Amino acid sequence: MREPMYAIRGELKALLLMGALVLFVRRALTVYEHLREGDPDPLLAFPLTVIFPTLLILLLLRMPPTRSREGALMCIGTIVQLTLILLLPGLALYLALGMPVVFLAVELFETRMPRRIREPLVRMAVL
Repeated sequence: MREPMYAIRGELKALLLMGALVLFVRRALTVYEHLREGDPDPLLAFPLTVIFPTLLILLLLRMPPTRSREGALMCIGTIVQLTLILLLPGLALYLALGMPVVFLAVELFETRMPRRIREPLVRMAVL
């Protein structure tokens, strides 16, 4: 008997991808403005604060389906956390260090959230 497989919905994948790409371009334009003003610091931080999180988002979006619903939800949570790292550069270190909170939040969501609230939310995000 084959186990069910869970994946992120296509619409949500497209939304997360577009958000990451928009944030990437926004941060690149910010770096360009700083370079025009003679400040190279944002360019030096660009690979670790923008390129690396964007690549991780792309890799997570290309992951194959998982055997558990929690795996798909953790993938979504990690993508959201990486998107926040792109969005809030001043808090990037704290957000990166807080990555285990994503896994705790998913576990609490799956075990403690009432079923009538949890199931519709999961159906919106996971196939």
